[in-house]
Amino acid sequence: MCLTLKSLTAYSMLLALALWIAPPPALAAPGNGARLEGLVQGLDGRAAAGCRVHLIGAGGEDLAQSAVGEDGLYSFAGLEAGRYSLGVEMPDGTVAPVAAPPLRLGNNDLARRDVKLLASDAQMTNEALQANYGLGHWWSGLSAPGRAWTIIGILAAGWLILDTLNDDETPASPA
Repeated sequence: MCLTLKSLTAYSMLLALALWIAPPPALAAPGNGARLEGLVQGLDGRAAAGCRVHLIGAGGEDLAQSAVGEDGLYSFAGLEAGRYSLGVEMPDGTVAPVAAPPLRLGNNDLARRDVKLLASDAQMTNEALQANYGLGHWWSGLSAPGRAWTIIGILAAGWLILDTLNDDETPASPA
């Protein structure tokens, strides 16, 4: 069987596509679960010490809480893979409106999600939330293997498009 450059390219593309669609579980590194950390900022942009960050599960359940230190930092460790949201409780017990879109954690991921407290003005809250749901937040919500497979998929698609555009089999012109 003689492999031409075109057939080798086609087989490589199929392999890349198969790996992109179904990443092997062997890529997950052993560890103690995912970790999430970040900074809570007040309305003035300074660290919001004394608050509590609540980790909210996909079903809306309050899974864990982390006290915010004087430096404004919080952290959660030993998390299972899944989709999470964050909520902030002020020192007086009220819930603060925040600009922090949901995120997805994979096994053993380390993610950083900074939280910005918002004014209670509904218009300002909606504008801030809409501004935070861009491509950057989609990308930051991906796990490390998810990012790698996305890049591989984009490169594979680009390679396939270039291969199609540079097709060597051009029809002969009529004589």
